[in-house]
Amino acid sequence: MFNQNRIYRLFQLINYLKARPAKSVRSIESFLDTSERTVYRYLDLLKDLGFTIERDSNNKIFIASSADTDLIPFTPQEAEYLKMLLLSSGKENQLAQSVLQKVQQSSEIELGANSLFKAHLSKIVEQISVAIIEGKQLLIKGYSSANSQSVTDRLVEPTCFTDNYDSVSAFEIKTRLNKYFNIERMTGVEVQDTPMKHEAQHEFYKPDIFGFQGKSMNKEIELQMTMRAYLVLKEEYPMSAAFIKPIPDTGKYYFKANVQSFQAPGRFVLGFLEEVDVVGSKEFIRFIQKVVKKNT
Repeated sequence: MFNQNRIYRLFQLINYLKARPAKSVRSIESFLDTSERTVYRYLDLLKDLGFTIERDSNNKIFIASSADTDLIPFTPQEAEYLKMLLLSSGKENQLAQSVLQKVQQSSEIELGANSLFKAHLSKIVEQISVAIIEGKQLLIKGYSSANSQSVTDRLVEPTCFTDNYDSVSAFEIKTRLNKYFNIERMTGVEVQDTPMKHEAQHEFYKPDIFGFQGKSMNKEIELQMTMRAYLVLKEEYPMSAAFIKPIPDTGKYYFKANVQSFQAPGRFVLGFLEEVDVVGSKEFIRFIQKVVKKNT
């Protein structure tokens, strides 16, 4: 999985190689503060993303940049994402792919992004953005539902993205319910000509740091964990970073936050039973004990 630091370095490398003169492998090593082997991995990744990696007569490396390349305008969501990026720690994010594609066509962009995704997801994000901005209904095509185990089209009125742009909050016309739709589970989307008609029924419940939404965050999670568990938690659930503090002189980390569901934090704890201590909330302790007993 790509983390933000790795992808930010990738973007640094893009701009570094676009700036003349051409660079030696050793200079790239120094610039990225990494090994020669990792440099070649980055170069291979750039090739996979469609960049042309060239070498001059001295075998030094550069990315050709054309001044005639048309620049693609950024959506408001992408502009906000770029602003927030350097202040966040990363996990995968659908909006990043859209940004990445445009950075390939603009040597002026010097900011990073926090992950790389399939190309079609960027188009989905952009189309959803258009529907939100223009106040139009949206047809979500081929949506795979984890709850109903079905793949269906959904007519919705989208309201906003979640913090990490991995889901969109929308009012579903058929069920007349406000739901979250995971971007990765969409085959495609189509902006409709029909304007939104149900704005008075739109609701947005901010998801907790594990991505669960609801009306109240009344469940408390309190953990002490090893560095390895801490790093995995922060990578998988980047919004958790603000709630994690190092425990002085122990090499361990302390996490405390209110959430809307025990399910995701419970899965995390069960995956690190020997590296995470559940403290505080007796309700969460009982939840973990119940799951452990059920699976033994």
